[in-house]
Amino acid sequence: MALDTQTLARARRAVQRAASTLLFEKNITMIDFGWRIRAGQLQTDELTVRVHVARKFSGDALGIALERGDTPEIPPTIGGFRVDIPEGHYTPHLWSWWNWRRPVVNPRSERADPLRGGISISDERHRSYGTLGGKVYDRATGQPMILSNWHVLAADWRARPGQRIYQPGRLDGGTADDTVAVLTRDAMDISLDAAVARLTGDRDLINDQVDLGPVTGVGLPELGMQVAKSGRRTGVTHGIVAGVEGTARIWYDNLYRIIRQVVTIEPRWSFAQVSDAGDSGSFWLDEADNRAIGLHFAGSNVPERALAINMQSVLTALDVTLSTERERPTTQAYQRRWTGASFDAAVHTNSGRRVRSTVEV
Repeated sequence: MALDTQTLARARRAVQRAASTLLFEKNITMIDFGWRIRAGQLQTDELTVRVHVARKFSGDALGIALERGDTPEIPPTIGGFRVDIPEGHYTPHLWSWWNWRRPVVNPRSERADPLRGGISISDERHRSYGTLGGKVYDRATGQPMILSNWHVLAADWRARPGQRIYQPGRLDGGTADDTVAVLTRDAMDISLDAAVARLTGDRDLINDQVDLGPVTGVGLPELGMQVAKSGRRTGVTHGIVAGVEGTARIWYDNLYRIIRQVVTIEPRWSFAQVSDAGDSGSFWLDEADNRAIGLHFAGSNVPERALAINMQSVLTALDVTLSTERERPTTQAYQRRWTGASFDAAVHTNSGRRVRSTVEV
């Protein structure tokens, strides 16, 4: 559902207005523009300003919460749009050593050559893993780079350019011998959880998303767009864009940060999973043509919901261009050496024809 220019401009103003007055209030987690959610179902005939709350109160409990200051009073309309109040507590989707669940081992957790989107990656200092998003080029130098989240490649406020990036990530067994890139820059200072790392040249990085194929370009997220992502933790999952133009307040390590240009993605089917810890950095692709529309960075398990950052905003902020070539890897890379695993990979011939191949080593 493409919003006309006038409606989109009104929506942006309404979200900005709501964010300026409500986002820093207790219990508010995000404000975006999208479809109303009623009884867990999207109401695709009603556009609303959506004020997301960590806990939704009703009846006498709402009155008590208002008196105690546990939640603010939310107006019924903002900027001429009705207000919806979805429940959702959102956290960055990095898998860290302190997670009480054991990390799931799968081919995406293994050493990969060539590198591609959808596999395990981390910085050198934290026992964690996130997802290698994909291949981009530095607009100034033309150098190939890895695109993922700030909290995957930098991970904390002490990170500096030159910090080593491991593939697989440290929690998947990565060591200094698995260094594939070095942190170059990030966009956290302008409220975008995104970063790029320059390749060391030890391994190739190709334009391919595990089990989804190559990225064909950049698209704009639209309400109702059917999307898919390939992530280290949950593999390929499918969703539907339900909110755009979002501004979220997310807890990072020891403080809240504001993240702009948030795209909200709901499961396409009831009880389906869209993302989990370890998927941070994944590309969300328009299923119609494999254009990248968002960079996954956070989500909620109850209710199931994914948050991404508008991909065009990410590329502009980091001054990079998305790789769209359908390249044939070098001889070593073409062998697809996935250590100790079988892997169903998308292989592209010189003609660009897509075939399926199961590689075993």
